[in-house]
Amino acid sequence: MRISSFSMAAVLAMLLALGLALRIYSQSNGFHTMVNQSLATTEGYDQKFIDMVDRLEEALTRRASFAYPGGKDPMTGRRREVADPGAVAPSRTVATAAKPMQAGKSKAAGKAKPDSSFQLPAAPPQDKVKLTAIIADDYGQHTAIVMDGERSLSVDVGDLVGNRKVTKVSSKDITMEDDSAIYVYDLAGNRSYQKK
Repeated sequence: MRISSFSMAAVLAMLLALGLALRIYSQSNGFHTMVNQSLATTEGYDQKFIDMVDRLEEALTRRASFAYPGGKDPMTGRRREVADPGAVAPSRTVATAAKPMQAGKSKAAGKAKPDSSFQLPAAPPQDKVKLTAIIADDYGQHTAIVMDGERSLSVDVGDLVGNRKVTKVSSKDITMEDDSAIYVYDLAGNRSYQKK
């Protein structure tokens, strides 16, 4: 008995279709098995992650409620010096020299008029900059944290704070300068201003 080529092609097509169907079923079954295993191992993962974040926020809030005196930072392990929060820049008073009274006038005659040629020294400009912290890295380099008005900046030597360039950062103070003056700020809250 001779098999026709048409019957042979039909049997071959049927075997290919059966093989393809088995392959699709095998891939689909393997995918579903892998998904089910993954779900079994990560079930509740999202809730565990949320709980961990909540615990961290609570711990950080508790830590932030205590005053940090400076020294080794418990979060990074690096040395950090913090400005004294009670330190206020010393008030500057300008001493004036009164003109001596002329001979022949009595004290009862009244106060002496100030000399119109005498001028008070120029007061330094209003300063919005304040040093809040200095952080030392593992290599002895220092980074300063300064407030420029309401804005907090992390600066290194060469950075700009407004129109002032940072020229020096040490473990206790920071020096900045602009075209007309040099400014030095320390961790105790003191500021010095020197015209160039």
